[in-house]
Amino acid sequence: YIDGQVFKVLQLYEAMNQRMGVVLVGPSGSGKSTLLKVLRKALQIMNVQVPMHVVNPKALPRQQLLGYMDPDTREWFDGVLSAAARNVVKEAAEVRSWIFCDGDIDPEWVESLNSVLDDNKLLTMPNGVRIQFGSNVNFVFETHSLEFASPATVSRMGIIFLSEQDLHPKYAVASFMDKVPEATRDNLSNLVDSYLYKAIEILTSMENFGVESTRMGLLTIALNHVASAESKLDFACGLIRGLGSRLVLELQSGYGF
Repeated sequence: YIDGQVFKVLQLYEAMNQRMGVVLVGPSGSGKSTLLKVLRKALQIMNVQVPMHVVNPKALPRQQLLGYMDPDTREWFDGVLSAAARNVVKEAAEVRSWIFCDGDIDPEWVESLNSVLDDNKLLTMPNGVRIQFGSNVNFVFETHSLEFASPATVSRMGIIFLSEQDLHPKYAVASFMDKVPEATRDNLSNLVDSYLYKAIEILTSMENFGVESTRMGLLTIALNHVASAESKLDFACGLIRGLGSRLVLELQSGYGF
């Protein structure tokens, strides 16, 4: 296991015990989702039930997220978040429920949760109904940045920061190699050690990507393209296809050389 990652899991556990809302902040590939999976699995091993309700708030209009009232019939329709809230408050006190919000934190929807994230732990829906949460419920947010979150929201949450430096590429490579057939594992491992890291360094030094990516993202792309390589030529072609395609069109031909 990775000492730094274990420390972050413990930080996450402590933050969840102290705060209603916890946010994991870091670039793609820094291990945010892994922390949640490890903590959830550890709690389940300890015979603690951890139902998780996953929501992507930015993928939904505000009405579908929080619910709305039909102006003609005056009938109330729950949104995804309000329906999840109703479900978690029905759980027994020994069940630890997580409402997991994946994606950017936008004031347009997160401001509605300010009363949930503070000591009141109270969600007031647009129809006036109030849902009181217990200490066994957590709102967990996963995002790459808190750029658009207001100070009122940030001050109410426990924050776990992660960076690319927290996870060395060799750990990701080792995990990937476990899935490679044994017949080709040694050869592929030697090629990765000899060429892959250098290829990524050259690519990042060019600093002209068509689509922005992280070092861990580039590593994942490269590994997926060279997974079936049986020779040095196959490996080189896979690297050029996988990594070279991330550059702007004018630089792609030069990267192969």
